[in-house]
Amino acid sequence: MQDPTRNNYWRASIKALRRVAAFAVAAFIISACGGDGGNQAAAGSDDTGQTAGQQAAEPTTGGFPSAPDGAIDQTLAAQGAEMFKSRGCVACHTFGGGRLVGPDLIGVTERRSFEWTYAMITNPDSMLANDKTARALLAEYYTPMTNQNVQRDEALALYEHIRDQNDGGDAVGD
Repeated sequence: MQDPTRNNYWRASIKALRRVAAFAVAAFIISACGGDGGNQAAAGSDDTGQTAGQQAAEPTTGGFPSAPDGAIDQTLAAQGAEMFKSRGCVACHTFGGGRLVGPDLIGVTERRSFEWTYAMITNPDSMLANDKTARALLAEYYTPMTNQNVQRDEALALYEHIRDQNDGGDAVGD
């Protein structure tokens, strides 16, 4: 005959292991996205969907660089691809691989303006506080994009990588 206290011990142990595993997965996802949650200057938009860059007469002096156009800068795109991996963006986003923690980025260059995407990359906290579309994405995905403290040149490299993946690059998740 089996000892009932032994079965209870194993059930409790398995239950505890499940809790630890769930916590570890959550901690991994949060740490994979990086960032320290620090704030930067507000660059969100009002409820009309216009970003500060779209509202400014001269986006280059309003905190937003000019939107890249024409041929993709492959050197910059390669830097952005490396940063996409090293900053942990791959933990939440894919290019044609479907939804993860965050949205699939295929088609994002058609759905969102450069200014909106740039602001979301550089100031997700402000965007979540001030932008209707960013709040809708949070409601859909339940996980806020972490603030990576991405600098201007890094954001341009990431955007060029996104543009490359959307405009003829290999659609891959990593």
